[in-house]
Amino acid sequence: MARIDAPALAQDIHRHRPALVGFLASLVRADTTNPPGDTRRAVELAAARFRAVGVDHQILADDPKKPNLLLRLGSGRPELLFNTHLDTVPFGDRAAWRHDPLGAEIEGGHLYGRGAGDPKGCVAAMVAAVETLARLQVDLRGSLLLTLVSDEEVGGAKGTAMLVQRGLLRPDQVIVGEMTDNRIAIAEKGVLWVRLVTRGRTAHGSTPWKGVNAVRSMVRVLSALDAEIGARLATQSHPLTPPPSLSVGTISGGIATNVVPDRCEATIDRRTLPHEHPQEALAEIDRVIARLREEDPHLDVTVEPVQTGPPVETSPEAPLVREAQAVAAALGLDPTPVGYQQASDGRFFSARGIDTMLFGPGAAELAHSPDEYIDLDAVTTAAAFYAQVAVRLLAPG
Repeated sequence: MARIDAPALAQDIHRHRPALVGFLASLVRADTTNPPGDTRRAVELAAARFRAVGVDHQILADDPKKPNLLLRLGSGRPELLFNTHLDTVPFGDRAAWRHDPLGAEIEGGHLYGRGAGDPKGCVAAMVAAVETLARLQVDLRGSLLLTLVSDEEVGGAKGTAMLVQRGLLRPDQVIVGEMTDNRIAIAEKGVLWVRLVTRGRTAHGSTPWKGVNAVRSMVRVLSALDAEIGARLATQSHPLTPPPSLSVGTISGGIATNVVPDRCEATIDRRTLPHEHPQEALAEIDRVIARLREEDPHLDVTVEPVQTGPPVETSPEAPLVREAQAVAAALGLDPTPVGYQQASDGRFFSARGIDTMLFGPGAAELAHSPDEYIDLDAVTTAAAFYAQVAVRLLAPG
């Protein structure tokens, strides 16, 4: 094994840049939209690259169509984990795309396609970093783990959540590959999804007073939540993340225009600041509903949490962050910590007290959008960042 300096790592990555770009293009051409979330082809592509440099890996899956790749370089503690996901969101309206979502077309130094940025640019960069460390036989004090997971876009139950809950991942530090514009993100909001159902009694549309309108009840509930919780959230802030939010995501009710609806269902997306907890947010919703029931004992409404995810907040003084800042500065990147706009698999580690940060090429606002793209220079820089952070944290003293 060898001691390798940062310039040698960067030189090796740049020397193999054509292979990195080709790998990223192959990943984008592999349709991993979730649902249905079939990531087998993407896992095969990554596994082939690791076999080529002699790196052993495991494939772990609850669902055969949603495999997760796990590998380890080195042995023992400390353990640094690189984690990112292979599944992507659906294309949406194809007419809105100027480039083929699965075409991996390159134009002006950008590679276009669904998942090019979210997060296959991160996948390609992390894989390239591991390849470089293996190729150069870098000596590590401890272990570098990499997980390429399925199912992140729909909650992570068959991906990171499964690996963590079964005790297969117990790292000391985590870098999650997501689109941060190659900035060090140390905070993200928590997430709470809630399903509300109001129930009433049908009647003919010409005599609505003979029924109980479930849609009208839902409007009342949603209006109260917005007026009471939404107004409070408008006064809240965090120095790194976007403001907290309460958003109605879906609503449906009724069977015909001339029938008083007896059922209405809505879903709410509530994002919490790092100092809040999703359970506290749920309790606040319950309190508003309880007050409405006191005012109208006939109000029939149920509240069901659908998905919860704790926030992420890592101290800027953590060794993980400090070393990442040193690498970022050396690469000419802005080392100032920022917050992440969306939610990530980082929550599964942060909730267990593990120092967690996010880093990856691409601007977050491009995620899930038509003509999603990634800057290829940024992917190459991210690969150098990942490799150098691993060496700084795991190189023998």
